[in-house]
Parts: sequence; structure tokens; C-alpha cells
Amino acid sequence: MAVALVYFAYLAVAAAVSGAAPARRRLVLIVSLAAVAALLTAGLPHVIPLVYLLIGYWLPSLLVQTTNTRLEGRLLAFDRILFGPGGLDAFAKGAPRPLLEYLELAYLFCYAMVPIAFGWLVLRGFEDKAAMFWSTVLLASFGCYGFLPWLATRAPRALQQSPVLARSSIRKLNLEVLDRASVQWNTFPSGHTAASVAAALVVETYLPLDGLFFGLIAVSIAIGSVVGRYHYAADAFAGALVAIAAFLTASVVHGL
Repeated sequence: MAVALVYFAYLAVAAAVSGAAPARRRLVLIVSLAAVAALLTAGLPHVIPLVYLLIGYWLPSLLVQTTNTRLEGRLLAFDRILFGPGGLDAFAKGAPRPLLEYLELAYLFCYAMVPIAFGWLVLRGFEDKAAMFWSTVLLASFGCYGFLPWLATRAPRALQQSPVLARSSIRKLNLEVLDRASVQWNTFPSGHTAASVAAALVVETYLPLDGLFFGLIAVSIAIGSVVGRYHYAADAFAGALVAIAAFLTASVVHGL
């Protein structure tokens, strides 16, 4: 798949020029070149792109050297412009608890969104659209993850404690998952939003009514990521734009 091939070739080059620790650079270089070799020599079953997606999420984090504090400050400033000096604290304290739980659950669903969307397409008879689906999702996701070595910031939850924690049981599960499965850096643009929106756009293309449901989930994931302070607002906006751009690009390539 061309998108994955270009991305891992890019990571190999990034590892070669990065100032990260030599051991990390070697690991990224070896895994990236192995991925390139696999893509060039092996057939690509439909489920394999999900593996490349996960590897492509983890590798860039190994090249992060330090926090981009200038970008971090700008992201926080944009949040203050949108939500005021108090940020989202007033909303988190006053919103109905079921709404907060729903948004936390939506964010938790971001991990399952892509495989479920793809599985739904297959179940509904659109297995032949796998190339379009994975081209869109991988292009959107890698278009976010690839910036991590150069635009690494801390998640806003690491800088500002959200009142949501005291009001949501699901948030505790989200934080537990993040502690174990996250690279511990904020991705700008948001890869979670980008992948979710991209998957929803492809489903909507072939199954308009089903796509509305997946679209609602994608929007909820984006909102939940901001309200829960997992991402800055600009992360979510930028992630959605990257997803739209990826979808339009894949549409041209696949002749939609």
C-alpha cells in the first residue's frame, strides 16, 4: 500500500537525521525498513493495515527529543480564546453527568472505531472497497503521527486537571488505558479525530445512513477529546481537516 510505504520510508529518513538517542533511532530505522521490505515483497491482506497503523503510531514517539513549548503555548492560548479564561471547567462542573459519561465513552471508542467501521463495510458487502478505506484512514492517521517528532506537546490533561475526573467513572478507565497504551505525547493534529472522521467519511460514501451514525460517533470522539482535555481544540479541528483532505485525495486516486 503506497501510503504506508511512503510513511515508513519517511520515518526511516527521520530516524537518520533525528537527534534522538542512538538506540531509539536504530530501532525506528530497523522497524521502518522492515515495514518497507514487507510492503514491497508481501501481499497485503485486508487486516494487515491495522497493524501498520499501530506501528506507525508508536514509532514517531521514539524520535521525540523534547516538548515543543512554543506550540504548546499557542494551543493553550487558542483554547482560552474559544472557552474563556476558565476554560472548560465550568462546563465540566455543570454539565449533566450522563453527557460527560457519553463523551468519555465516545473517546474510549476511538480505539475501536476504525476496525468496527471496516468490519461493518465488509459485513454490508463492500469488501472490495478495502483499498479506499485503508488509503483514507492511513493517509489521515499518518498525516498526524508523522509530525510528532517535531511537534510534540504535552496533553492538556497533563497541564490542567479537569473536574470531569470527579464526575465520570468512564474517565478513570480512559486514563488507565492511556497510561498503558499511549505514547504519552499529544499528537497535533489529533490522530484519533483524523482516523475516526476518515473512517466515517468512507462508510458514508457507500452507506449514507450508516455513515450518519459513524459520523455522529466521530464528532463525539472529537468533542470528548477536547472536553476531557485529552487534546486541545486545535488538535481536533486540524485532525478533522486532515481527514477530509485524506478522503478527497483517496477519492481522486481510487476514481470516486
